[in-house]
Amino acid sequence: MKYSKKVKVRSADVPCAEPVGLVLNKQELNTIKNIAYNHPDEEFMYLRENEFDTFDPYNKLENLKMLDLSLNSIVSCEFLWGGSLKESLREPQLPHLRHLYLTGNCIESLEGFSRLDDLETLALSSNQISSFEGLGDLPNLRVLSLNFNNISSFKHFPFLPSLHSLNLVGNPIDPDKDEVEGHAHFCKMAIALSSSNLMKIDGMIITDEEVAAAEAYRGKIVFCMMEGFVPPIGEDDNKVEDAAEEFLLKMQKDATADKPLRLQSIHLEPGRRSRVSEDSGKKGYPGDYPPTEGMPITLHVCLQDTRPVSIRKTEIFHSQHIFPLLFKVAGDASEVFVVGSVNQWQGDIPLDRIESEGANSQTNVSFQTNLYLCPGEYEYRYIVDGVEKIAEELKRTSKYNKGMCNYCQVSSSSFPESAEEEDRDTILYIRWLRSNSTNGFSLIHEENGLTYTPTAADVGHCLRAEVLIYLEGQFNSIVSDITCPIEPAFPECTNIKLEGECEEGCTLFCSADYIGGIEGESDLLWSAIAEDDSVEELECDTWQYKCTAADVGKRIQATYLPCREDGTYGVRKSVVSGVITRARPTIDQPQFVGELRANNVIKIEYTFVEGEEGNTKFQWFRHNQQGDTLIPIKGECTDSYRTTDEDVGHMLMVEVTPVNTAGVEGATEELITEEIKP
Repeated sequence: MKYSKKVKVRSADVPCAEPVGLVLNKQELNTIKNIAYNHPDEEFMYLRENEFDTFDPYNKLENLKMLDLSLNSIVSCEFLWGGSLKESLREPQLPHLRHLYLTGNCIESLEGFSRLDDLETLALSSNQISSFEGLGDLPNLRVLSLNFNNISSFKHFPFLPSLHSLNLVGNPIDPDKDEVEGHAHFCKMAIALSSSNLMKIDGMIITDEEVAAAEAYRGKIVFCMMEGFVPPIGEDDNKVEDAAEEFLLKMQKDATADKPLRLQSIHLEPGRRSRVSEDSGKKGYPGDYPPTEGMPITLHVCLQDTRPVSIRKTEIFHSQHIFPLLFKVAGDASEVFVVGSVNQWQGDIPLDRIESEGANSQTNVSFQTNLYLCPGEYEYRYIVDGVEKIAEELKRTSKYNKGMCNYCQVSSSSFPESAEEEDRDTILYIRWLRSNSTNGFSLIHEENGLTYTPTAADVGHCLRAEVLIYLEGQFNSIVSDITCPIEPAFPECTNIKLEGECEEGCTLFCSADYIGGIEGESDLLWSAIAEDDSVEELECDTWQYKCTAADVGKRIQATYLPCREDGTYGVRKSVVSGVITRARPTIDQPQFVGELRANNVIKIEYTFVEGEEGNTKFQWFRHNQQGDTLIPIKGECTDSYRTTDEDVGHMLMVEVTPVNTAGVEGATEELITEEIKP
């Protein structure tokens, strides 16, 4: 067998050699065992147009970085994992592979193309692949080529954080570029699903306009696309959003069809980017504005209990927020349904036929069902054998333009909590999540109610509310709804305040609460307001201001102008201090001068601070015999005192109250001597 080996070496003055590898194209090869055994350190292998149906080295090729197996007969990627895709046996045989070319083979599935941390290029054009399922966990993949396969949707499309170029020409999902509307629609889907690193689709550079258009699909639409939803071509974004809602609801209804609780309706209000379409069955429902920072979002859900009646009565699903309500119609019929706002008037909910033995051995027939609903008022009416039935009691016109109906109330007060709540194991549990950078969702801790108010951390992210259903302690099912990305609120200062003493020499501290997305370069202006209400701007560019002598008699005003990071300004908001007063005088470094003996003069000396000293006040005291009481010494009210024999064995104290020339008093200071000696 003939083959060629090419080895390139740099010149002597370059320390590293060029990559070493094999070029074995068109050699009628069907095995690589011996070649790989003899060349375990190759960094690249060109094996195009041979007869391989697998790649079968005996050993790991630790150094192999580029492998080209195009135009062979390979049917799967088992060779990447030692010949088996079983999880227990999966160990990468080419652990440092960066570029893999498998164009023109017979591969039907992407299973196994994952956990290849170094892979940067994956070329799988002209195979028989019909789904993205199995592809994923490729953190460094930059180029993905799947031209001319059979892929018809983005179902199972993974998040590829480094993806730069995506090629899907010739697949049912990717119309020819000559079909302008269809190809633009495909690009919109691909951009919405991918990270911001995606720069090319089918070899064409993505424009800013295409990126902006794809924003309309973020959130529920992207989630649905990964589940197989294909947005209708030619429809406006409102109707695409309608279609995504219908898809998600049907998918979850199907998933819970054989579960103890079958989903009938779930939605977040507000949750849409756009208004409900004019021809939507949900027209007129509130919450059609985009979800916005600071505006509460409420979960509404309707779950139908499908268990036998005897179990429904005794084993309810416990929840602090979702409660069972019985709907019942007495009398025989072929079929009975309930319709109403319990499920947003979206379809008929069937009631179960129940037979029981009555008086005189007669059979009583009724139709009933239990719906788990959130607290609130609901409209409904029954349809019995195709005829609408509305009770005269509690009858009214539907506020959703659905004609006449009855109404009922669901209240948490009807279901008091028992002391054994912590022991319950058949429960409904709510949690809220925030979308992350990988098209997944991260838990928002300690948010388990029907309502959640978005914060600045949620802006630009989608929110997901889930109801987890546990039956006898075991997880049973989950239902959820997703909002579009949260809009930032208009920049606003919700509260502003000043703290600190309104006194010369003291510092005022300003704080302001901001809402409105990520804060940008908001402004804070300081000014002084005189007695005649004239305003003088102050030179200060920080959040604290030290009052000066020039501010005495004036009020200090702090004015905050909120600004979002995109340069949008809100409305100014101000706070004004009280009138700034003269600084109260103090004394610094007080001390006694003179010997502490009888019949000697003791003087108090100090430094007067804040203004000129006026008539500072003094008072001398003597401790009593027990030393626990101070007795004023009559007439001793100056800064000096001549001790007497009566002071011997006692400690003296002097109170000094500083007073400035304006008559303003400061805090009184106390100084105590040691015992007076004879």
